[in-house]
Amino acid sequence: MYKALRNSSATLLAVASLLLRTAFAANLSSDESRILDEARASIDHVRKGTVTLQVTDNAGAPVTGAPVTVELKRHKFLFGCNIFGFDDFESEVENDLYKKRFEEVFNYATTGFYWASYERERGKPNYAHTDKIVAWCAERGIKLKGHPLLWDHAAAKPQWANGQPDINTQQKRVREIVGRYKGKIAFWEVVNEPSHVNGVPIDGPYRWAREADPSARLIINDYEVMANGYPPFFKLLHNAARNAIPFDGIGIQAHEPRTMRFPLDSVKATLDKYATLGKAIHITEFTPTSAGARMTGAKASGVWNEQSQAEYAEQFYTVCFAHPAVAAITWWDLCDAKSWLKGGGLLRHDLSPKPAYETLRRLIKDEWHTKIKGVTNDRGEFQFTGFFGAYDVEIDWGGVKTRSEIEFEKRASSSLQLVLK
Repeated sequence: MYKALRNSSATLLAVASLLLRTAFAANLSSDESRILDEARASIDHVRKGTVTLQVTDNAGAPVTGAPVTVELKRHKFLFGCNIFGFDDFESEVENDLYKKRFEEVFNYATTGFYWASYERERGKPNYAHTDKIVAWCAERGIKLKGHPLLWDHAAAKPQWANGQPDINTQQKRVREIVGRYKGKIAFWEVVNEPSHVNGVPIDGPYRWAREADPSARLIINDYEVMANGYPPFFKLLHNAARNAIPFDGIGIQAHEPRTMRFPLDSVKATLDKYATLGKAIHITEFTPTSAGARMTGAKASGVWNEQSQAEYAEQFYTVCFAHPAVAAITWWDLCDAKSWLKGGGLLRHDLSPKPAYETLRRLIKDEWHTKIKGVTNDRGEFQFTGFFGAYDVEIDWGGVKTRSEIEFEKRASSSLQLVLK
């Protein structure tokens, strides 16, 4: 009886989701509908590959007719959120639920290093909190980004400095923090929003960070880009590349103006323009809200509520996930209780999921997910097509189930060998 009810409930949810998506589609302009259709059609081409598993025994003989199950464990694409609410709720129950909700969807986390609050007393940075986040993420295979080390803003000017710390103190901070978390925090936004506030030049800080951890991926991050392309940011990045300032990613925030529903064709055009710089694009701060503000933008109508937040999340993620230059999307913030914008979270104040949270979970864990079963052929091969990322592989050979993990991506070999012992 329970199973029948559960299946019936799942069917009703699926029908409701389809009806909702159909209603949303009716409100799109023809240009946006075309962009969305093209994006959905291109995701498989952009985000999937075919890999052949060659399964042999310890002596090198092919293992034939063996049942195989492969399932995506973790996307190569970075689906992220800031993790600023980590252990910041009043009860352990709430803290545990926050973490549970986080890892149910995301494989990428942004942890904060805002100088004014991170080092309230000079020489005493809050490494203990960061260390807990680093350990928790490492246990779950969640990649980390540090944000920001320097910023010409009050949040990044500790009181003890009486303004922006001098260049020697800035350099010490960048080298110390990046060096401390070398191999643990893979991505860094070293200087925040440098084309809007230029009190901290990017040339020195990005070189210091590269020297402190040559393997880290360095991102230059700024806002207003989705609104109008923000030419000063494009110019800054172009000059940075020309002057050999080391950076690996372009960070595009997606919440300014704060009530704007960025047209999907404009989103695609902006991504195309910034892709010409030849760097990976990270959508770094995406915050459609749900608190009733009126939508703005040439093609927008209505208000930002829980349903329109979910609608736009699906559309925006689809367009970005389909773009070959985009490597990551980060939601900003997870829960309304900690959100910098009212209603900006994926969870309500009580940590219950909003429709936007359920939408992202469905996309990432269901629609953009791979699970395939089959058997090895007479050459001991098993071929499958799936999303790039890390996979759990289970092979049943002689009544014994062997489990392995493989990882493949677009530039990797299309053939992998598994040896059963």
